[in-house]
Amino acid sequence: MKICPFCGESNIDEVIQCRHCHEWLDLEPTPRKKTSVPSTEKQQSQAESDELQKKIINILKEYKLIIIAMVVFLLIFILQRPDKNMISGGKKEINESPKVDVRAQSAIPPAQMPESVKTSNAVNDLLNKAYALCSSGKCTDPQKAIEYLDEAIKIKPDLAKAYNNRGNVYHDIGDYQRAIEEYNEAIRLKPDYADAYGNRGVVYERLGQHNQAMEDYNQAILINPDFGNALLNRGNAYLMKGEKELACRDLQKACDLGICSGLQNAKNGGKCQ
Repeated sequence: MKICPFCGESNIDEVIQCRHCHEWLDLEPTPRKKTSVPSTEKQQSQAESDELQKKIINILKEYKLIIIAMVVFLLIFILQRPDKNMISGGKKEINESPKVDVRAQSAIPPAQMPESVKTSNAVNDLLNKAYALCSSGKCTDPQKAIEYLDEAIKIKPDLAKAYNNRGNVYHDIGDYQRAIEEYNEAIRLKPDYADAYGNRGVVYERLGQHNQAMEDYNQAILINPDFGNALLNRGNAYLMKGEKELACRDLQKACDLGICSGLQNAKNGGKCQ
């Protein structure tokens, strides 16, 4: 049987024109085989789906770095979330760390200190004890001060400061030759030790060795141009030699550094303006 596609009436297979509506019939016998041809709507839906996939891929490519950053941020947030054990009954309980006395924590017990630190502390303690007994030309117990300095040098034989200070003690008690030996050792250990040169210069001056004294003053000032005491002593030495201009220049500079006694004495004596 043939079904008319126009009126839907049945016709025998041999008929090629519908006997009802007289339209021409398909020559193929009915029923026709159905073919799986996608409808227009399905084709349009598939095209839209493909277009959407393309857009998503393009967005992923364009915002690749941003997406990665967001993922990393999310992972960090998850890792840093408060521990579940900190939450009880819906209320967060913050476990505070015990308060620690920073001062007590920073103080290292002597038994745990490195040997170098222990040595340094011991030497400094001995130097301070000696300085308290003998300094600025005044010695209350020079022998004890020398014992402290002997002990410091025994602990640290290459400490130039200890030799310089011991030289000062010998200088104060009038043992000038021993003082020079101590200053010599301090300079040997530390060739740029301005204080040792200046102190040795004073001893040479007391011994009447003016040229050696002047050489030491010059060296001390060369190392440290703002060495006030060395400028004062050199200025006085220039006055002894009659070189007033050089003397007044050094005494003025010493005064600029806060040591004005020499300049004032020279002015009082009419040797400097």
